[in-house]
Amino acid sequence: MFVRIQQLLSKEDQEKVADIISTGSFVDGSATAGGPTKKVKYNQQLDLAAHPEKEALLRLITQVMNSHSAVRSAAVPRHMTAPMISKYQPGMSYGWHIDNAIMPGIGRPVRSDVACTIFLSDSKDYDGGELVVRSVTGDVKIKLEKGDAVLYPASQYHHVTEVTRGERLAIVFWIQSMIADMGKRELLYDLEMAYDRVLKDNPDSEALRMIQRAQSNLIRRWSDL
Repeated sequence: MFVRIQQLLSKEDQEKVADIISTGSFVDGSATAGGPTKKVKYNQQLDLAAHPEKEALLRLITQVMNSHSAVRSAAVPRHMTAPMISKYQPGMSYGWHIDNAIMPGIGRPVRSDVACTIFLSDSKDYDGGELVVRSVTGDVKIKLEKGDAVLYPASQYHHVTEVTRGERLAIVFWIQSMIADMGKRELLYDLEMAYDRVLKDNPDSEALRMIQRAQSNLIRRWSDL
């Protein structure tokens, strides 16, 4: 399931992230890759461990993710990794790979169920740099506007194409869902979309209450706390 969220980061939040980037330094991105992935990762990452605003960035991203209804319905988050800010300049790319199943999290390991990319550069400011995710129906190419985000299954092969002009900045991190099964998460997301439609068209209908009850009972049955 691929979920695009327009302006997940507000203009104010984008400015805060830009300030953090401007006062930090970037290091070789392959340092955080393991095994064969290290050989195909050609980018840079903000040295967040040494950044004095590390905790501020963690708080910002955590608050944004916990407060957005589309994130809650699509990912049903339980835990997440610390965000990484990646930079691609001309000649840089990230070859085909699959994410590690278990990653270091904030205070505990995280099972990588859902991957999230938040774009920090306007699409017109760079060429190439598409996030390409392999699905059962073919490759999905994703290049969004500044502040937009995409959620997609971390279990899918994916890569970032070579940047040929400009600079691509993005925040990437991973979410462990309360619902481990991807198919079940998709069903819950479909119910959420149906709920929103009925709420808009007929907020006093019995159907709305039935959808809400089905959502609650399925989450109660399927969730792992």
